[in-house]
Order: sequence, then C-alpha cells, then structure tokens
Amino acid sequence: MADDLLIDNSPQARITTGLVHWRHALGRDAHCLVRLVQPTSPGRSSVILSELASNPDAYGLISDFPAAATAALALLLPHAALDPQTIRWFAHHGEFSTYDPTGATTLIEVTLTYTGDRYHGDLRGQQLLPPEQTAELFESWQLEPVPTATARLGHTG
Repeated sequence: MADDLLIDNSPQARITTGLVHWRHALGRDAHCLVRLVQPTSPGRSSVILSELASNPDAYGLISDFPAAATAALALLLPHAALDPQTIRWFAHHGEFSTYDPTGATTLIEVTLTYTGDRYHGDLRGQQLLPPEQTAELFESWQLEPVPTATARLGHTG
C-alpha cells in the first residue's frame, strides 16, 4: 500500500483506491473515498469520489467538488499516468453516505475545467445519471462495495 492507496489489477482495469482529505470551502477538513479506474483497453480514466457518512454533512462532497477533485488528483498523480483534462469525474452517494440511509445509490457526472494547478466547476456541470446508466457504469468498473474498500483502508466511522 503506497501512501495509503490500494492498487488492484484486473483484466479490465487498474483500480487505485484511497481516502482523500481536503480543506472544504467552508473552512473545515473534509474527506471522501476516491477510486481511479484506468481501463486496460483504450478509454478515458474515471475517478469516482464517494461521500462517506463520517464526513460532516455541512461539508459535503458535492458542494465543494472541484476542491475535492484537486486533492484527489494530487493523491493519485504520483501513482498513475493521468491527463487531468481527460479524466471523467463522478460523485457517488449511497447507504454509506449517511448514518440514516434513505435512498438508492446515485451517481453524478461532474464536468470540470483544469487550469494547470486545480479544477474549477459549478452546479451547471453536474448531471445526475439515470439508474440504468449508473448500474452500467458500476458493472463496467467492477468496484468493490464502499464499506469493503474503506475497511481495507482501515477507515472506520
């Protein structure tokens, strides 16, 4: 495990998993699960940032996504060959995102602009994907469940 990252290889992709921490725009530390999926066949890399219940609600992922993405990129770049301008970014929410789960898993594709040192974006660049497309993406990524990933990283809470 390099810098608290897990790297798993399958015939379809290389998956890098870790916890990313950043200073939220509202002034407090925030964190989420990050998973980078690099397909073995030609295709764009995807980064999935999953909201965790242990992150304070007021400092949520989606309200400061560009800063979370910038921090995730800094964590991942030493371990993966990435072009920051071609990555597909996703915000992931589910039962693991709250201590009072109420809904289904959701996936939001987030369009960001990279300016050489950080990402920029706003709500106009966020698109909630339909359940069918969400299921297709997760099937193609073959990610382990969030609780399994966080347990492997030693994260509790």
